[in-house]
Order: sequence, then C-alpha cells, then structure tokens
Amino acid sequence: MTRYCPSCGSNLNTEDKFCLNCGIKIESKNQIMTQTSKEEKVYPSQQIYQPLQNKKSNIKLIMVIIAIILIIVIIAIVFIIFIGGNYDRRFVGTWTIQSSGGTTFEGTIIFESNGDLKTGYQGIQISIGKWSTEGDRFCLEYTLGSSYPKICCNYSFYGGGNSLIIYNPTGEGNNLALVK
Repeated sequence: MTRYCPSCGSNLNTEDKFCLNCGIKIESKNQIMTQTSKEEKVYPSQQIYQPLQNKKSNIKLIMVIIAIILIIVIIAIVFIIFIGGNYDRRFVGTWTIQSSGGTTFEGTIIFESNGDLKTGYQGIQISIGKWSTEGDRFCLEYTLGSSYPKICCNYSFYGGGNSLIIYNPTGEGNNLALVK
C-alpha cells in the first residue's frame, strides 16, 4: 500500500515522520492518504472537510433565520410606534395654550407618544390623564383628582400642522387653541 501526504499528496516512505515536499508532520497512520483499488486518492482531510462544510452551511442558515427574525421584530416595533395604537403622531409634543374658554392661561399641554396627557407651567409637569384619537375625533380622559368620562371632540390642524384647535364637544363656548 502506497502512502501519501494528507496535505499535498506526495509519496511518503513508511518511516517518514514529515513530508519531504511540504514539511507537514505525519502524526498517525489515520492521517495518511491511501490509494484505493480504483486508483482513487482519498485524503483523511477530505473525510473531515465534508462535516465541516455541513456545519458552515448550518451556521449560514442559522444566521439567515436570525436576520429574518430581527427584521420582523424591527418592523413590528416601527408599526407599534408609528402606526399602531390610537395616537395620531401629529399631536405628540409640547403645545402652548393660546386660548381656553375666553381666558388667557399661560402654560403647556404635553401629548406623549404613549397616550399620557400632561400639563406644564414654569418647568413643572403634572399628569392629568390620557389622550387618543378615534377616527377623526380627539379623545381625552382626565384623571386629575378623580376620573372623568372620556370626552371626544372634533379638531383641526392649520399653519402647517403647528397650530391646533380642539373644538368644545358641546358646540357651545370657546375652543382650545394650541401652538407648537
């Protein structure tokens, strides 16, 4: 039986501990390539290479699956933040009160993206309830002091979306005018 180097395929003598062609150390008989009866050369490294190639393919498949899952999660988060829920993104932010009920009130109303409604004056913010949109109506649920029923009103933006009027739900009295 002829012995061959597992690295370069050169002929080896039975006593060789190193390949004279490439210099690789021959450590065991299992490492040496043998010649089969069909004159086909079989290297031990070929026997090892096939499972490693399968492992690399599995790792690539796992990475693709992880990438797809991450993309789905990102799309879901974007949907929930920007599209989902009943919160019209045009409202989100701090608005200065221009007029309310015929009186001039200095302060702000803060519509948070999670639906919290706050009011502020001179750096102090107080949570006063929740806000949402239902179709083409703006809804408030005041919780300051005690819970009040949900009030839904018509509204309109103007001035490029930097001004907002929330109409009195009864149709009587003054409306709430806000500016960003």
